[in-house]
Amino acid sequence: MWAREQGLVTDAGEEKRLAAMRLGAFACVAVPGTSAQDVELTAQWAAFICLVDDRFDRRGVDVRPEEAGALFDGLLGVIGGGAAWPSGGVERALDDLWRRTAPRMSAQWRERFVADYRDFALATLEEASDRTNRARLGLDDYVLRRRRTITALPMADVLECTARAPWPGLPGGEELMSALRLAAADVAGWANDLVSAEDDLREDRDNLVTVLSRERACSPRSAREQVTRIRDRRLEDFHVLAASLTAMAAPGSERDRVRSFVTALGSFVAATLYWLGVTDRFDVGWSPGHRSM
Repeated sequence: MWAREQGLVTDAGEEKRLAAMRLGAFACVAVPGTSAQDVELTAQWAAFICLVDDRFDRRGVDVRPEEAGALFDGLLGVIGGGAAWPSGGVERALDDLWRRTAPRMSAQWRERFVADYRDFALATLEEASDRTNRARLGLDDYVLRRRRTITALPMADVLECTARAPWPGLPGGEELMSALRLAAADVAGWANDLVSAEDDLREDRDNLVTVLSRERACSPRSAREQVTRIRDRRLEDFHVLAASLTAMAAPGSERDRVRSFVTALGSFVAATLYWLGVTDRFDVGWSPGHRSM
């Protein structure tokens, strides 16, 4: 209903596909124990993120860099205070989300969210330019860009609000907290690539599985097995970093804040892995030319 009201979905087919994504299931695992309103806000942010992403990945045509740039100029204007009135559906949806999220958070949080979303936009523009020029990334470069295009960091920012777990003021812990967030983004991106590999192959999009297969000259099956092991090792990194961060916090309220932050990121990772196992977002029936479902 929210996506329809905001103009993010415009017909019954789009509504059916959004329902099939099961983003409510993601939100329930991502922010357990919070209010229904915060679960709903989490699901709506996830819907916005997925539907913006779909404008580039699932239209059946390559998006021109200038088209992507115009979209992101509008979105960044909304959260940066430059847009007097949001015009399109995605801008209106982001304006609604921002008004219900940003006032609850600190100025530092708002600056971090804008920086994270701007970096996502830049990475997406780079990707659009590469598609236009038919350029292919090597494995190392793909890995670095994927953690920026997965939109995991902006979503992790949102969970600081909806899980009531803001960035803690831990002296000397900034580097560990940043490393934990990057590990979460990598796990999310690589797990997503494992699930969407066939869909990406149909649409001739780079994916960690196809990039690794190309670079190492191995079969898609072997590449999937290798990516699974790489994802699992990164998940182990996440847990090691989480334990280290918790251990360095002094007892008392500071430790409680660190634990809340770490727990929220852990729930985000768990929710992402769970959601990727139940979502129909990447089903062939939703690909361009297969809209009969």
